[in-house]
Amino acid sequence: MFSKEILLNVSRPGRYINHEWNAYYRNPGEVKLKFCLAYPDLYEVGMSNLGFRIIYDLLNQEPDLLCERVFLPWIDMESFLRKNKIPLASLESKIPLKDFDLLGISLHSELNYTGVLNLLYLGNIPLLSAERKADSPLIVAGGSACFNPEPLADFIDLFVIGEGEEVLLEIVNLCKNRRGEIKDKEGKRELLLELAHLEGVYVPSLYKTEYFPNGKISRFYPLFPGLAPRIKKRIVSDLNNAPYPHRTVVPYIEIIHDRIGIEIMRGCPHRCRFCQARNIYYPRRERSVEKIKELAWQNFLSSGYEEIALLSLSSLDYSEIEKLFFTLSQVFKPLGVGLSLPSLRIKRTVKNLLKAYQGMRRSGLTFAPEAGSERMRKIINKKIDLKIFYEIVEEILNSGWQGLKLYFMLGLPGENEKDLAETVEMVYRILAMKKKGRARIHLSFNTFIPKPHTSFQWLSLIEEKLWKEKRAYLEEKLKHKLIRYNFSNYQEDWLETLLSRGDRKLGKVILKAWEKGARFEAWREQFNFKIWQEAISETGIEPALYIYEKRDLNEIFPWDFIETGVGKEELVRDYQVFEKYLRIDNKEVFC
Repeated sequence: MFSKEILLNVSRPGRYINHEWNAYYRNPGEVKLKFCLAYPDLYEVGMSNLGFRIIYDLLNQEPDLLCERVFLPWIDMESFLRKNKIPLASLESKIPLKDFDLLGISLHSELNYTGVLNLLYLGNIPLLSAERKADSPLIVAGGSACFNPEPLADFIDLFVIGEGEEVLLEIVNLCKNRRGEIKDKEGKRELLLELAHLEGVYVPSLYKTEYFPNGKISRFYPLFPGLAPRIKKRIVSDLNNAPYPHRTVVPYIEIIHDRIGIEIMRGCPHRCRFCQARNIYYPRRERSVEKIKELAWQNFLSSGYEEIALLSLSSLDYSEIEKLFFTLSQVFKPLGVGLSLPSLRIKRTVKNLLKAYQGMRRSGLTFAPEAGSERMRKIINKKIDLKIFYEIVEEILNSGWQGLKLYFMLGLPGENEKDLAETVEMVYRILAMKKKGRARIHLSFNTFIPKPHTSFQWLSLIEEKLWKEKRAYLEEKLKHKLIRYNFSNYQEDWLETLLSRGDRKLGKVILKAWEKGARFEAWREQFNFKIWQEAISETGIEPALYIYEKRDLNEIFPWDFIETGVGKEELVRDYQVFEKYLRIDNKEVFC
């Protein structure tokens, strides 16, 4: 599609050249349905997403279905496409997006919302679902950012709520049988009504939201009889036999997670009050050691990667983690292939796993204490055995590991100066353990955001003035040549809070921001907060309701119609436990 001259004049041309090892190709003329799997960010981000890879492989196992990929072009390539009026097309066969039957958008961050609009616009697809013709592609969105779908309700035809491995095939099979019959908008509505009866499918045009004068929701209800008033998320009950890629697509350029990723467990047994992921991926399910070994070996043979990541929300809680790690190390250590684990929970198991790393390629390890004080960890329900933690950290710092990274949260409810002082104390205690080795200590401070479907969803974002005071305190106290740290961007956190907690009224803000040039909000060099301020002002939205106002336990949230399996009553009880503790211990509050 693009000549050598064009590719030589854009950054990272490997994003656009196609023909990667293990990619799928099928003749468009020999299939019943054409599906384009889209990621509203750059190629190297989308190709690092495990869910995206699973769905791409799953759909390409269907013999009469074509599934191709598309990613957002970077600013330079977008300018070229716009200037030359070239429609955005799929990576494999260069089919324009408007010519597909379905466009499935993998959505995992609220900061990709303008990316969704840009995909549609560059693909010559009307942005608003109400303005699309009967022969326009059906726009399907799924992923973790769809657990509050309302801000995008005006743009998406149907959302997959939950895990897509089973329900996507049901959607595809229904559309195979009905898509050719759709001649007008009435026929399209009938198809959407039929799709809306599938468990885990939400069609926003078939539901209505009403509001009180103060802007809060008074009522949410279906417009047609027989539609469920609440949407139950889909889950894959048998993870061991769930579809999973046996061959890893190998990009030509380095991507964010350039390795084999094997999902060993879905869900998490812990109940951290701030954590959305635990509730949206509930309940906990595991793959067997033998199945994981089989998948790791098949993907290694098909790709040649030299690192295998064992992925889950809490890998050390996998019931046979030691057996798994030692089994895989026996297979892959002689081949020079490293094993890695994501952010680790602090458990004695880590000490045993460190032994298995002897003679194996290794880089650094990551832990997430979230808070330096026992008081704050009790507030957020993050249980840590500090004695074990310090033992593990000392061994890491002095036994050849290249780095230690610690994640903390800033602006947690009830946080005071003493809590921050204990975070500083923890860091310097760790630093004092470093006697040898090359390990670096890196600290990451992320702002607490009260996400939907959590026990803290009734709380608010910390005010910017106070956030800056806390940041300044930590920066002053952590001045040391061996300490590296970074803070999340408050304005990005502000926007993420707004979008993640928004209702349907936020759709016009997203549209206005996109029209003004908002792009790639997750990329700091492209993020333009002024655009969003202008869009909010021009649309008359009051952001404080979504960001700074503490909410009543009885009010209706935009996402309340979604059933995650963790009931609102359970979240309320846990929130009340937190409030009770805070009242008892509310001294020297720095918030």
